[in-house]
Amino acid sequence: MAQGIPEDIIDEIRQRTDLVGLVGEYLKLERRGKNMVGLCPFHSEKTPSFSVSPDKQLYHCFGCGASGNAFSLIMQMENMEFPEAARFLAGRAGVTIPERKSSSAEDNLKEKIYKLNELATKFYAHHLHKTEAGKKALEYLLKRGINQDTIEMFSIGYAPEGWSGFFDFAKKKGAQPDLIIKSGLASPGREKGYYDRFRGRVMFPIFNIGGKVAGFGGRILEDGGKSGPKYLNSPETPVFDKGRMLYGLNLARDEIRRQKKAVVMEGYTDVITAFQAGIKNSVASLGTSLTAEQGRLLRYQADTVVTAYDSDSAGQAATWRGLAILQSSGCLVQVANLPGDTDPDNYIREKGPGQFIELVEKASPLMEYRLQQLKKRFDLESDKGRIDYTEELMPFLLAAVNQVEQDYYLKKSAEEMGIDEDALRRELKKRRARGGRYKEAGQKENLDEKGTTEIRPEEKNLISLMLQSKEIAEEGRSLLRLDYIDDPKVRKIIENIWDHAAGETVFSTEKFLNRFEDHEIVKIITAAVTEPSLQDLPAETAKRITEDSVKKIHKIWVNKKLRDLRKKRESYEAQGLLDEANKLFLEEQELSMKKDGGPYRLGKGGDFNG
Repeated sequence: MAQGIPEDIIDEIRQRTDLVGLVGEYLKLERRGKNMVGLCPFHSEKTPSFSVSPDKQLYHCFGCGASGNAFSLIMQMENMEFPEAARFLAGRAGVTIPERKSSSAEDNLKEKIYKLNELATKFYAHHLHKTEAGKKALEYLLKRGINQDTIEMFSIGYAPEGWSGFFDFAKKKGAQPDLIIKSGLASPGREKGYYDRFRGRVMFPIFNIGGKVAGFGGRILEDGGKSGPKYLNSPETPVFDKGRMLYGLNLARDEIRRQKKAVVMEGYTDVITAFQAGIKNSVASLGTSLTAEQGRLLRYQADTVVTAYDSDSAGQAATWRGLAILQSSGCLVQVANLPGDTDPDNYIREKGPGQFIELVEKASPLMEYRLQQLKKRFDLESDKGRIDYTEELMPFLLAAVNQVEQDYYLKKSAEEMGIDEDALRRELKKRRARGGRYKEAGQKENLDEKGTTEIRPEEKNLISLMLQSKEIAEEGRSLLRLDYIDDPKVRKIIENIWDHAAGETVFSTEKFLNRFEDHEIVKIITAAVTEPSLQDLPAETAKRITEDSVKKIHKIWVNKKLRDLRKKRESYEAQGLLDEANKLFLEEQELSMKKDGGPYRLGKGGDFNG
C-alpha cells in the first residue's frame, strides 16, 4: 500500500501522528470512557457516533461505518490517495520522505497539477506587481482598500490580456500542453493552438486546507471592457472541486475553531476585506449556493454558522438554499441581515468592522429569518394572506430543530395572524401525520444508516480478538481452516492477521490496516476492533469466545456443505445414478455426525471431533 514510500517511513509517520490530535483539527471531541467521541464528519447527525480510540489509534463511526487510521482519515477528509495522504501527514509530523517516482499515475498527475498551479500563482503575481499591464489591476485592488500585505497573504495576482500568455510561459518551463489543459488553465483553440482560460482578470488562488493551490477564481476589471462572466472559476480538475472547498478556510480555520463560529460570505473580496479588518473567521462558498460537502466542512469546524450573503435577490436565493443544507448538517444557523443593496465588502469599508461584527452578533436565528421573509410576502390582514402564509409556514415548523423551537414559533405565528393557537396546532399535527418531517426541495433524507459491511457476529468476534492478542491469533490459526470462511474479504483479513502475527513482536492493529487499500476491508477491521463488548477481556474469556466463534463458523460451513450434498444427491437419484447417490448419502451422514455428535472438541488444524 505504500506505493513508492518505504514501509519504515510509513511506520515512522504513523508513530509520530496522534490520531486524537489529528481528528481534533477537524472536529470537536469529548471523552466518553476510554474513547473520544464527536459528530461524524462524513454524514449528518445530531448525536455523536464517531468514536476515536487513543489506545488503538483508530476511528470508527457507528452511524455510517466510516473507519480507519490517520492515513484513512486524511484520504477521506481531503479526498487524497494514499501517497498524497502520507506526504500530507509526513509534512505535519516532520518526517522526510525520499523522493521516488510515484507508482500511481493519478497521484503523479495531481502532484504535477499542484506544481503547475503554483507556477501559475507566481506568474500572475509577477504580472500584478512587475508589469505595466498589471498596474491597472493593482490600482483597482488598492482602491478597494486591499493593502499590499493582504494581497501577498492571499497571493492575489493578475492574468494578462492576450491569447496564450500563461500557456506559452508554462510550455517554456517544460509543462506539456496536455497537462496545462487538464489543470484547467488553458483550452485548445477551435482551429489550432491553445488559449488561456483566464485573461485580463484579477486572480484569486483557491487553496485547499493543506495550503496547496487547487484552483483559481478570476474577476474581470470593472473598466476592463471585457465580455464574459464577472467571476470565472477553474473547471473541475483532479485537484479542484468547488463544491468541496471553501475560499479562505486554510487561513480562517484556527479562528473559526477558537470562536466556534464561522461567517459565510459569497465573494472573494468579501472574505479578503473581512480578514484584513480583523474578522478572521470568514470564508466564502465558491458560487452562490452551499453544497452538502461544504456544510459538513463548516459543521466540524464550528458550532454556529452565520450567513452574510449579498442583500440582492441572487444573494437571498443563495441564502435560502444554503440554510437548508447547513441545518441538515447539524449547524446552529443564523442569518446576518445586510441592509439595502450591499455586501460584506462594501459594508465593512463604509461602516467599519465594528458595525459589521455587531450585525453578525445580532444575526437572526434560522426560523426567525424564515418567518420574517414570509411576512414580507403575505398580507396577514386578509383571509387569503393568512391561508397562504399558513400553507408555507407548516413545512418550516415541521423542519424545526426541536419541539421547543417548534412550539415557540407556532405560538408567535398564531399571535401575528390573530388566529386560534389550537387550530394551528391541529393543522400541524395533521401535516405531520401525512408526511412527517419536512424535506426541503432538493434536500436528501438525513438517515443515519449503518454503513459498515455486515459480517457474521462470530467472524467479527474472531477478527477482534485475534487482532488484540498475538497468542489468540496463533490459537485461531491452530483451530480454523480458511475454507470455512465464505466471505472472501473476511478470509483475506484472517489470512493477513496470521501472517502479521507471525512476523510481529509488538502486535499493532493500526499498522496492520496499512496492508489494505480496500475501504470495505478497513471498515470490517475497525468495526471489529472497536466493538465495546470485546475490549479488555480476561485471557480465559477471550480464549473461550475464540473457540466458540470457530465452532459456529464450522457449523455454518457444515450446514452449507450438507445443503449442497443433499441437492446433488437428489439430482443423482432423479437420474437413476444410485451408486453415486449412496456415496453422497454416506458423506452427508459423516458431516452430520461432526455437526451434531455431542460436545465439540477442537483438534489441531480445525478438525472437529465428537
